Amino acid sequence: MSFNPNQPVKLNDEEKALVVNKKATCPFIASAVSDGRLPVRNSPANPLARIEDVRELGNKGGGDLGNSLVHFASGNHTRMRDASGKLDARTPDGFFSLEFPGSKGSHPGHSGILQSDPTELDSGRLSEEDFARLIRPQDNGLIKRSDVAHFIAENLIRDPRSKVLSEETVELLGQDLLTLAGSKVSNILSKIFGSEEEKLARQRNMEEKLTQLGADNNLMGSAGEFGLLFAFFANKPGAVEVDGEPALEIQDLRSMFVDKRLPVGWDTWEKSQNDWVRNTLALAVEAGREYHKLKNSD
Repeated sequence: MSFNPNQPVKLNDEEKALVVNKKATCPFIASAVSDGRLPVRNSPANPLARIEDVRELGNKGGGDLGNSLVHFASGNHTRMRDASGKLDARTPDGFFSLEFPGSKGSHPGHSGILQSDPTELDSGRLSEEDFARLIRPQDNGLIKRSDVAHFIAENLIRDPRSKVLSEETVELLGQDLLTLAGSKVSNILSKIFGSEEEKLARQRNMEEKLTQLGADNNLMGSAGEFGLLFAFFANKPGAVEVDGEPALEIQDLRSMFVDKRLPVGWDTWEKSQNDWVRNTLALAVEAGREYHKLKNSD
């Protein structure tokens, strides 16, 4: 296999389809590769991307969401294929692997939309059936955050291998974090911790803990992934709420999940880590409550 991470690879249609459909099973990353916005490096069979490239992409339009994407990349995708084809080799410093199925970030209780077996390399594919489950509660072309949280809970129930927060932990999340999730994180932190430097350090610590918790707990992992989508579209011009909740446009979800295309104008509006933390916590609280409700009704 080739090994030259510093040199972007020029992909033909077949090679691009391999990376986009079977390997990089994240709607944002797959769409960025498909659109030519994220250069693939090393080789199509063992693809890498630069961490700074994904940071720059996430920060397009202003804001700092790219820094959250870096947490995912450096925390979950630092293993690439070795000579035997297994994900046992460490990626070079400054790079992450585009082999998502089979990685640390691929987990039980996933949505099923873009991959089948989370433990199997190259198991990416599109499931129109699971995408239909996601958008089923739509109202006038919109799906609200609590509906996505219920979708997360449904996925966890469907997969007996899922690791889920205890009901007691969910209650603590609800008591301690729901207010935080519904507010501007930076404003709260500035009141509690005072200086800008202390506020930013505390926020970074929270983001890192949320990312690590997502790797260890499938409910938080899914909440973090869908939290990125809500953060990505939070400041899109014309963004609306449904019943007082943030909502996603079905056409935007179809563009990224199904068509593997970034929505028009995506790089013109601000995307922030604050919005990722806020939406991740809200999704986790609601998904946890719904999960235990469904679990206890069996």
